[in-house]
Amino acid sequence: MKSPQDSLILTYIGDDSWSRPVYRDQFQHLWKDTDCGRHDVPSLYSSVNDEFDGEPYMPIQQDFVLVGAKKSEDKRFQYMMLDRLRCDCNYYLGYGNRNEKILWGGTPQEHIECMKKRWKDFADNEKPEWLTWEQILEYERQMCTTPDKT
Repeated sequence: MKSPQDSLILTYIGDDSWSRPVYRDQFQHLWKDTDCGRHDVPSLYSSVNDEFDGEPYMPIQQDFVLVGAKKSEDKRFQYMMLDRLRCDCNYYLGYGNRNEKILWGGTPQEHIECMKKRWKDFADNEKPEWLTWEQILEYERQMCTTPDKT
């Protein structure tokens, strides 16, 4: 029987670009859950060149213990909702002709506040690359001010 000292200690460090949870062991090697966190026991594979966004390579062969495991909460919905809010902004400012009825948040101010809250709810390593804080502030500037009637 193997002793606990023989086990790899895996610490959750974030999700890669394919939404696979990534873990680091005590030897600084990276492991990826190819089931994307859908099961209680992850299906772990080494990462090519120990790169965060590297491809999964070989299945884990050692016993392991998860420390700071990924929360079971799935972030996909939060990303989809934030993208939906972003798309509403684009439509509102374009073909929507500034019609507040198309905004999920009701009014432009409430809509932007909802976007800000959802964006802030992501940890720094989870923030979407496709929507920055500065872009949200620009949407706020465009949507929450009266357009010039020239």
